[in-house]
Amino acid sequence: MRSVVPTIDYAEYTRAWDRVAAAGRRQYNLDTWAAGRRYLSLTALALTGAETAQLIDVTNRFTRLLDRSVDGILADADWWPALAWPWAAIELARQEPPHPGGLASLFGRFDCLLGPTGTWQVIEYNADTPSGGREASGLEPAVARLFPPLRRIEARLAQRLTHSLVERIHQHHRPVRMVGIVSTHRWLEDLSQAVWLTALLRRAGQPAVVGDINDLIVQRGRITLRGRPVDALYRFYPIERLYRHAIFANLWDAVIDGRLLLFNGLRGFLGQSKACLAWLWANRAHLSTDDLNAVEQHLPPTLLARHPDAPRLLRKGVVKHVNGREGDSVVFGRALDAAGWRSRLLDDGYVVQQVVESPAVVDVEVDDRRRQVRCVSDRYACVGGFSIGGRFAGCYTRLDGPITSARATYAATLREVSGPSPPR
Repeated sequence: MRSVVPTIDYAEYTRAWDRVAAAGRRQYNLDTWAAGRRYLSLTALALTGAETAQLIDVTNRFTRLLDRSVDGILADADWWPALAWPWAAIELARQEPPHPGGLASLFGRFDCLLGPTGTWQVIEYNADTPSGGREASGLEPAVARLFPPLRRIEARLAQRLTHSLVERIHQHHRPVRMVGIVSTHRWLEDLSQAVWLTALLRRAGQPAVVGDINDLIVQRGRITLRGRPVDALYRFYPIERLYRHAIFANLWDAVIDGRLLLFNGLRGFLGQSKACLAWLWANRAHLSTDDLNAVEQHLPPTLLARHPDAPRLLRKGVVKHVNGREGDSVVFGRALDAAGWRSRLLDDGYVVQQVVESPAVVDVEVDDRRRQVRCVSDRYACVGGFSIGGRFAGCYTRLDGPITSARATYAATLREVSGPSPPR
């Protein structure tokens, strides 16, 4: 794995950046600037053929493992406190119909770090409102053109996502005349994702409407979005916020009764919980030999904070809340004093995961006031492997410090050309 930069000449970099940003806007990448900084980086992460093949295999295998962990946790009441969920939400998740094949989610992303021995380590899974699809389908092709020796790993994410959702619609026992895509007008990223997905479905011939979460109401016993009855729903709105809205009970009543197809429900949100990774680690001895080897090779030891072995892992671990997003609540154990550790033990919902010592890579910082581009070498690549319909579907990489946060930059993920494309 290495990172490559096209140029550090400010004028040349800016011209190339503007071309990539313009190309991305056709896929609704409207947030290439974020909080006054360039979220889009022209740095590309280049993976070897072996690293690419391994990432694909890990994504495919862990999709099945996460589905198994969701079923395992829902069947074991002793694990429910680890979710830090209200009891009612757990019961609703138990009653929510799974997708065909037992899939907890149709669209998700495994975030991985490359370990010191060259093995990918799964540190998180994102399936509630997974981001990166617009970047992979809109920004990645334009960045790839800046690096002719490199190739894209998967060029069909948008098509694969559309096919997966349309196939799920056809499997539903009731006709789906209208799909609702819901977000909030206050968040540019999530709203852009909602508009992007709506456009994909419409191009495939599936009627779809996009709206704000407050546009989702019940009228005459039907779930409606902007006054239009919907038969299926995809959320780009966090479920822990939706839980506070009056529509929540009506929504899940319709889902459990089969009157509404929910593409990303509570089971997918459970798959996203770090408690699922802890469950896999704790139950690895009950897996098949191949799955046991996969967990021990590609999952850093992950324990519930209240596990008796967690304190021994703390100094070489990172503490996370099971439902945290974008680096929220993440802290290295070595930086946590005794009081901070005790405060986390007072509440359910924390895990300790062994730190992955991933190699640093180069990114760029652009100073538009001084008209300068400089390389910075203390960045780490969090590489996301998309899973769509249970299979690998592309990558989404962010470069940041040791903890990936909302200030990370996007970098295209490409592969070195040294032979035939790896299997998918």
